Amino acid sequence: MTSYQSAKEEIKNTADIVELIGQYVQLRKAGRNHVGLCPFHAEKEPSFTVSPEKHTFHCFGCKKGGDIFSFWMEYHGATFPEALRDLAERYNITISEGFSQAAERQKAAKREGLYRINEKTAAYFQKTLKHPAKGKAARDYLKKRSIPGEIVAEFRLGYAPDEWDGLVKDVRDHNMDLNGAVEAGVIVPGKKGGYYDRFRGRIIFPIFDLRRGERVVGFGGRVLDESLPKYLNTPETPIFHKGRSLYGLHSSHAVIRERERAVVVEGYMDLLALKGHGLGEVVATLGTALTSDHIRKIKGIAKEAIVVFDPDEAGIGAVLKSLPIFLNEGLSAKVVELPEGHDPDSFVNAEGLDGFLELLDRASSMFDYCLEKRLERSDSDVEGKVHAVREILPVLSALRSSTQRSLYVRRMAERIGVREEALLSELRTLGKNLSAKGLDRGLKERVSGAKAEKNYGDIQLLNLLVHHPDAAARLMECGSQILISDPTVTQIVGAFFEEYGKGETVSLGKLEESLESETARIKLREVFVGCSFYSDGEVEQAVREIERKAYQKRLSDSVKMAKGDIEGLNKLLKLKAQGPLRS
Repeated sequence: MTSYQSAKEEIKNTADIVELIGQYVQLRKAGRNHVGLCPFHAEKEPSFTVSPEKHTFHCFGCKKGGDIFSFWMEYHGATFPEALRDLAERYNITISEGFSQAAERQKAAKREGLYRINEKTAAYFQKTLKHPAKGKAARDYLKKRSIPGEIVAEFRLGYAPDEWDGLVKDVRDHNMDLNGAVEAGVIVPGKKGGYYDRFRGRIIFPIFDLRRGERVVGFGGRVLDESLPKYLNTPETPIFHKGRSLYGLHSSHAVIRERERAVVVEGYMDLLALKGHGLGEVVATLGTALTSDHIRKIKGIAKEAIVVFDPDEAGIGAVLKSLPIFLNEGLSAKVVELPEGHDPDSFVNAEGLDGFLELLDRASSMFDYCLEKRLERSDSDVEGKVHAVREILPVLSALRSSTQRSLYVRRMAERIGVREEALLSELRTLGKNLSAKGLDRGLKERVSGAKAEKNYGDIQLLNLLVHHPDAAARLMECGSQILISDPTVTQIVGAFFEEYGKGETVSLGKLEESLESETARIKLREVFVGCSFYSDGEVEQAVREIERKAYQKRLSDSVKMAKGDIEGLNKLLKLKAQGPLRS
């Protein structure tokens, strides 16, 4: 077996960081690097950079970055031991078990325990669905809803019988920890002692993660009749977060990447019906509103989303609420208008996939859809138009880009027939921060900042070390650190020289591990993923210039200290006249 440290290095040497991250973020080549929209914060201009040469990523916006392990942990919410195991399995590298610190090992073991409980729970629900008597009503319901057997099997659908302790007994029978099952959210402690099943009398939909497509992170359950609540989900757990999870993404991920679009529906049954008819690029929310995390998952693999919500007031309201999130996240969004009385499930079963695809082709932009729906009930009625404006303006006020706000205000003014200035005045009364700085200010500051820093001694020296390590020996010898004024850069350069002095190759990973300050790690990554300030032909001149400046700085400092010592001062002045050895 390979040791933990050896496995870590072997994985980094084996993995193609662009290929790995590119499965979750749309990347395009930009010089030596690849760039894309950051999956960890909202942005419209790409500041997320992946360097295949340095085996690292860094976002100049939110400052998150690191190696493939850092990305895996951040994107999937995994611990380091989990990331190491996941990537080792992915690249067929065997590792030893005793590699993590006690706290990390305990945390990882706890999460693994929850996965095991969920797996056993999913198996129990599947077994119950197949039970001749207990599962008959559920099987009849699925047949009535035209869910084919292969979809039932693929998505591992199950049934929670209408019993208070069916799962509790199964947990005991398998000698599983009852308290662990409580933490997994599948059973509930009774107020007077004992436990009872959370899901009862419901079709069960296991929810899978993206780390390993077959791992169950949670469950959704739907009643067989119209009783309330119609849907029930696993509560928040260490491995399940409803606001980050999209049902069916594990199955649709590859197709969405290929077709560059995601069809978003509201319910589990909608997704399964569309999957059964052959639509591959569909995902569903878990009975909740779309969140920024949902949309970031989608925008990493798709260029647009088509939202298909029920054509009732609740569905229209959900679309309106999601509009500013789509716009702020920079993902193009359209809306499908379903015929009266239909949801995606009933429509595709009645009209087939071709009929549904025709609806997708006719999808309108999300803003136009919201505006038209709100104006439908107003016609020429002034009060109706005012009401529509007051519903949509708060949505526009939530946009972070003043340019976007202006464009949508202009479109709304033209459609309603009012002056643009009047709508802008109404926007101001909402009390929002509507300054014209816009979302792209950060990127502009970074660009201008990078140019300004090129001639700054600290960054000049650090850039040389990172991109031209062959110069390190001369830069150490001349005492170049004397030129650094920034304590952060002093820390990085000191760590670099320490690693270099050991006679080893200086890697980003080793340097990051040796740095105590997160500020220093961020600064280091930014220099690593950036470009060299110098061509190969300019390196020698740059090193000579640093040697000269370091010599002059040391001499100047010595002159200041030698004041009053005439003999010593004369020696220094003669030395100054001779200049540095390499000049």
